[in-house]
Amino acid sequence: MLSPASFKASEMVCLSNEGTIQATVKDTTILNFKRQCIVQLSPTKLVDNIFIEVSNQFEYEVDAFELILQNQNGDTTILNEHKNKTFGEINDLNLSGRITIILVALKKKLTLTVNESADDDLLLGASASPGGEVSSSSADTTVNLSVELYCPRNQLSKVESCNYIGLVNQAMTCYLNSLLQALFMTPEFRNALYNWEFDGKNQEKSIPFQLQKLFVNLQTSRKSAVETTDLTHSFGWDMHEAWEQHDIQELCRVMFDALEQTFKNTKQANLINDLYEGKMIDYVKCLECRTEKSREDTFLDIPLPVRPFGCVVAYNSVEEALRAFVQPETLDGNNQYFCEKCNKKCDAHKGLKFVKFPYLLTLHLKRFDFDYTTMHRIKLNDKVVFPEILNLNSFVPVQKNISTVDDIVEEKENITNKCDDCSTTDSGSALDDESCQGTDVSSTVNGQDENCQDDDEGIDVSSGNHHENDKNRTHEPKGPYIYELFSIMIHSGSASGGHYYAYIKDFKKNHWFCFNDQSVTRITEDDIQKTYGGGPQRGYYSGAYTSSTNAYMLMYRQRDKNRNCNVITVEQFPMHIHKLLVQMREKEENDRLAKEKENDMFKLKVYCNLPVTNMLKDFKVFPFNDNTLAETASEVYEKLDLKGTVSLEDCRLVTYNKVQDCIECSFDRDDYKFCDMPVKDYIRHDWYLEIRKHGEPFENYKPGGVKMRVYNVSIENEEVQGPFNIRINPGETVREVKIRLARMFSPVFEMDVENLKLVLEVYSESTHLDEDDLPIKFEPNCVSYKLYVSSVAQSDENDKHQIISKMHKVIDRFVHIINIDIILPDNDIGTLEALSIPPLDLNQNIDRSEMGSGDRLSNSPSLRVSPQPNNATIEGFGDQSNSEDSSLSDSDRTLVGDAPGDCIGILSSSSNSPADQHMASPSDPTEDTYSDEVFGNPPEEMNWDDETTHSQNYYFKVMCITTQNKDSIADQDCTRFCRIMVDKRMTIGRLKKHLESVVGVPTQYFKIYHQYPNQDTELTDMNKNLNTMKDGDKLLIKLGRVLKKNEMSGKIYHLKPDSTEPFTYLFDYIIAKGQTVASVKKDILLQAKKQHMIDIPYNKCRLRKKNWKNPSKIFLDYQKFSEDIPITNKFEMILQDLGEEERLTKPNQLAIFVKRWCPETLTLTPFHEVVLDKPCLEVLKKQLSEESGIPENYLDMAFIKNYFPCDMNILDVQNGLDWNSGISQFDTYLLHGRDDGSVFFYRDNRESMKELTQEEKKEINQRENLRLGRNSSKTFSPNRRERGLKIYLDKTQDKKPDDSVAD
Repeated sequence: MLSPASFKASEMVCLSNEGTIQATVKDTTILNFKRQCIVQLSPTKLVDNIFIEVSNQFEYEVDAFELILQNQNGDTTILNEHKNKTFGEINDLNLSGRITIILVALKKKLTLTVNESADDDLLLGASASPGGEVSSSSADTTVNLSVELYCPRNQLSKVESCNYIGLVNQAMTCYLNSLLQALFMTPEFRNALYNWEFDGKNQEKSIPFQLQKLFVNLQTSRKSAVETTDLTHSFGWDMHEAWEQHDIQELCRVMFDALEQTFKNTKQANLINDLYEGKMIDYVKCLECRTEKSREDTFLDIPLPVRPFGCVVAYNSVEEALRAFVQPETLDGNNQYFCEKCNKKCDAHKGLKFVKFPYLLTLHLKRFDFDYTTMHRIKLNDKVVFPEILNLNSFVPVQKNISTVDDIVEEKENITNKCDDCSTTDSGSALDDESCQGTDVSSTVNGQDENCQDDDEGIDVSSGNHHENDKNRTHEPKGPYIYELFSIMIHSGSASGGHYYAYIKDFKKNHWFCFNDQSVTRITEDDIQKTYGGGPQRGYYSGAYTSSTNAYMLMYRQRDKNRNCNVITVEQFPMHIHKLLVQMREKEENDRLAKEKENDMFKLKVYCNLPVTNMLKDFKVFPFNDNTLAETASEVYEKLDLKGTVSLEDCRLVTYNKVQDCIECSFDRDDYKFCDMPVKDYIRHDWYLEIRKHGEPFENYKPGGVKMRVYNVSIENEEVQGPFNIRINPGETVREVKIRLARMFSPVFEMDVENLKLVLEVYSESTHLDEDDLPIKFEPNCVSYKLYVSSVAQSDENDKHQIISKMHKVIDRFVHIINIDIILPDNDIGTLEALSIPPLDLNQNIDRSEMGSGDRLSNSPSLRVSPQPNNATIEGFGDQSNSEDSSLSDSDRTLVGDAPGDCIGILSSSSNSPADQHMASPSDPTEDTYSDEVFGNPPEEMNWDDETTHSQNYYFKVMCITTQNKDSIADQDCTRFCRIMVDKRMTIGRLKKHLESVVGVPTQYFKIYHQYPNQDTELTDMNKNLNTMKDGDKLLIKLGRVLKKNEMSGKIYHLKPDSTEPFTYLFDYIIAKGQTVASVKKDILLQAKKQHMIDIPYNKCRLRKKNWKNPSKIFLDYQKFSEDIPITNKFEMILQDLGEEERLTKPNQLAIFVKRWCPETLTLTPFHEVVLDKPCLEVLKKQLSEESGIPENYLDMAFIKNYFPCDMNILDVQNGLDWNSGISQFDTYLLHGRDDGSVFFYRDNRESMKELTQEEKKEINQRENLRLGRNSSKTFSPNRRERGLKIYLDKTQDKKPDDSVAD
């Protein structure tokens, strides 16, 4: 038995002075909003008291749940078995660590009866019942569904009694949220959707299924707002559509169309039509013979203009707008109707009449208009009153009272004389070619008519009776079409943008609520009356009121006791919806648990040197706190796919110091967890997967160590080898380091530990380490330590001092030497010929080679060269060493290749002897290769260092040249590498000259770049030395001639005007200031023929400027660059094949590209060029008329503003461009100040457009989109204003650029 005294502070979490411990109670049921709570445990506390506390916290019956106590070790205890005990009396109860109590509901069997009624009931959303019988013509099937449900105190009523749930706005999806809430609050729509059963295919793309899930979430979720992303993904939308503003009425139609397509061949095929479809007659009637021509159309909503066409006053109410909607128009005068029976044009009536209103009526108030005075879109904020109860029986003709259309017309004309301009149906008009003509109307401005009483048509949102309203409606027409308002879609903002939200009525509660994205609140009658619109006018243009928040779309439901129903409750869910609910809650719970588990997860950045390439690679892993080092190492091992290359036993995780590029700390056990000491202190550090040589033990790395660069000093030859890397642990003695060094260099260098001499250098200060038993002192954060080691036998103390003296002498000479990695370019003959780079003449360097191997070098008192050991590896090259002693730096590890080649040693000299002259001066190769004919001026002196100012010899040595597979080198085109040892006092100019033989081309044909992690910086100052560089830095060599003074480098392109991609890159080119266009053109033609087989005659081509994506100013042969033509570095120039001799010979002439548009054949002719002596449109039009034979008065021109070649959809050419048959004063100056290369289309306006069917238009449009899209060209559409809303029903509907453009 666990006594109270056994509760020790060291074993508890959050243990207070009173001897209590906190425990977290987590609710795992699916029907509660509260997720967890905190309770206090103590040895003397009764377990039953905990059940009472939890019951009160979660509002559950005490006997309805089970509590399971779990400690940090995972041990569990079911508390239901110990209700009468205290916690101290429970045997083997371990309360150490973090305590969690899991709440699990006791399960009860509930029987849910689902009645499968007739198809009509399902389609129209007949309410399901938990029991009883349903009358139907077909046999009823009762399904007894036994479902395990969690049973809190209030059973399932808690979900039903909760507040309404909002929808999260993804970015600009308020219009979507408003419509979804309105559909959700429509009982018939929601019930019908619930009765649809998903077939299980492609649920991510199934719109009805995702809509079902969303509605179930809105009805049962514990959250305050739910996401709509799953639904929009089923639309085929991504985040781009989420940032697009759209119209709510447009969305309603598009969504209904998508649902209709999805419901095809199912029981719900007619769902939308049965609920929302109405019918009307589009008619025209001759007033002479009384013959009527009509066509029946359907509608899903009724668009009502806020104002009559051409009027500045609005309709006072929705009823008035509806009467104007059906008001017939008289066709007379020039607009007479041709009557087939009379065989002549006659006066006629044209209009609409309603035949049937839908069960759910949608009225769209057209508040957006275009102001032709200001030429801007505007929003009409006029006041339009709408009733709560709308009687539409007067709009449907009753045969026994009204027999003819004329009777209807006469009745309507007595009501109102207003007309509207709207399109009445989706199908168009009954006439083939007709228009709606406005008539003069009179009206009273809203808010100023004393006879207009808003109270008569206002909305009563109270929960009481409507006795007064019913009394006022006693004289209204009788019939079935009486509607009750239940949804108001509100737009707040202007015509350029705004925000949608909805006021929606709960039929069951008879209360109105505001659904504004995530927020759902109760509203009052005053809030609804404010949506009528109106208010004081601002006055700067018509229709602008101070209040821009008003009703935009209204939804009414027909009063029909046989069809009106309430929404299905959770208990009444069909079987498949209940299963869906359970699946959703289980997924939600799993997501919650996964998220909680993710909270215990953390991120580790792990580095590793790949065994084959030795490249340093880093990646991220996400272990849990209770994962061990061995488990995480195994995960890294699997991710790197090291199986078969190295054994898992030879891998371990250690901490890593990225700055010093060395292992920071190792651990003596691999079963440590990340939550254990001492590992948890290093969770935020970088980590490293260390790979040892098979059979060798792992090194022990203590925290606080430092990496040192080791150099092997040969006293006899005065040579230095290295660097190599070694890590020194804190407290490590000199002798221990000597033993490690001897083992590291064996068998390449035979070293006796007793004969090793060590010198430690930092910041140019040297310390002789001669006391073997003393620890090596160092600063852990320093990265500049160098450790020199020499193995020389000594006979006495004098020999020791002499050895140390010689060693320091070599070190002093070596203090300025650094190791640099060189990345070399390809220098094969093909590459050099393509770049017009001559290979290096080795005869120019014969003196240097002789110097490198002759007596002069061997007798030099400076450092000398020795061959590398056959099996030694230079740092960063050769095979990988897995021990830390020879670990590579981050930059070194990318330089891995074959065995080292021969080493080349060179001493830089300032001697004036002939043998040294070629090495010291770079001018000779320049003189030999420079062409005055090509560059137009004699060579100028390069920016090299002055050899006469240097008197010292600087050390230079090529350590190794190796070849590497390109695949292992990221973002590099080179395959060769070398490492050099060089005195950092050497100038860049001298270094470049030394590298000449390694690169294989003269110095003026390659450039040196200092390579940094994010960029490469060119070293252009030849007089600057290498003092700013350090060991391990990288230099990148790129082929290309070095610019001299007054030279500019740029790119040459070949122009193909009639190609979708008109500019083809040819090569880089250098132009010197003062060169003529003629000399440059000759050389460019020569290079184009040599490199690209482009053969163009000299007199049939030109050079011109490339201005971004357009051909621009034409260069004349006699002009000079810099003098006549401004030129900058990185210029872009075009070589253009004319096919004829040049016609532009004067600088004041202007060359224009033109194409002819042929509307009869829907074709554009190829480009041809027109040269104008005067830059004005009159001259252009006259010249086009002469060339084409089109008289000037029939010739239209259009200036194209798009990027060259101005490719566009041919369906946009005829009506999409600004064709000008006449030339205004403004147009006269259109070409003034423009460069060559402007583009014009022209046409004969006597030609008519080819007649196309809808199928032909669709086919051409698809072909054009494919043509333009395949070549990554933007679709040009001059009328493109905004992206149209579209729902993609399946994956076969590709989203093309034109899909999102409104027609």
